Amino acid sequence: MAEISIVVPVYNVEKYLEKCLDSLLNQTFTDVEILLVDDGSTDHSLKICKNYAEKDGRIRVIHQLNQGLSAARNTGIENATGKYIGFIDSDDYIDEDMYEYLYNQITNQKADIAVCGIYNEYADIVRRAYPKDECVVATQKEAMAMVLEANKISVNAVNKLYKIEIFKNLRYPVGKLSEDAHLILEILLQAEKIVISTSPKYHYVHRENSITTAPYRKKDLSVIEAYIKNKKIIEKFYPDLLEVAEFRCFFAYFYVLDKMALTKNFKDKATRKKLIKEIRANKSKLKNNSFVGRNRKIAAIGLMIHPIFYNMFVRIEFRRKKKKVIS
Repeated sequence: MAEISIVVPVYNVEKYLEKCLDSLLNQTFTDVEILLVDDGSTDHSLKICKNYAEKDGRIRVIHQLNQGLSAARNTGIENATGKYIGFIDSDDYIDEDMYEYLYNQITNQKADIAVCGIYNEYADIVRRAYPKDECVVATQKEAMAMVLEANKISVNAVNKLYKIEIFKNLRYPVGKLSEDAHLILEILLQAEKIVISTSPKYHYVHRENSITTAPYRKKDLSVIEAYIKNKKIIEKFYPDLLEVAEFRCFFAYFYVLDKMALTKNFKDKATRKKLIKEIRANKSKLKNNSFVGRNRKIAAIGLMIHPIFYNMFVRIEFRRKKKKVIS
């Protein structure tokens, strides 16, 4: 039995997998088991996994039919034997001291979850997700507020170390995009103390045709579903955080509408009309929400006049952000 179980879902990532696995095998914290869950890959990913398993006995390879990221993570959870568990996406990689750092944080603070910061990588550009190093020990409520504000901590599953007991009755939702957003507040409900560091140790690699850059699909609506669910959790447990939970719901609607605006030959106008109707029904809440930025409020006004004005705003913003990333 290892101290830490590291779950790596694998699906058609032969170009990136070796870099990911090398970063795991080079960890300064060595008491780990590495669960490679091959989710029905059709390239050479499974072969690479098996080759690595032959070289290092800490690696276990599990093969299953393709069911998606959530199902692969769930398989990893169900086969984990460690006291603690972490998740890594197989096209990303980590600093060699990430798990030692998280382990020291979670044990020294007697916490339920430890979090580190993230590097966002775009081609040859590497940027920190949070500009400076900070470390806070947060209560459940404080951590939920930070997640909803996207302040110091994000919904991501991958840059964290959890006590294994947290997942005793929790699994990632199969068939959903935004699976991290669906589960993060339920995870935090199982934790009393969360130690959060913004020091980046996890390298999140943004690549072409990833979920974050793909055209709109019906499945994208699951992000709205996730934050409506999170709002209900907040209403039940921490109603004084309702404004930021509503902000996240608006964010989810804008996220989907943005993808619609950026999708060539977009055709699902009935769904877009339904989303716009929902925003219009909540326009006073949107206007008065202190977490919604000024530019978004201006864009929402354009949306209520006609979608063409909103689409113009989104395309201008997209070009500006893209230029900023590559500059």
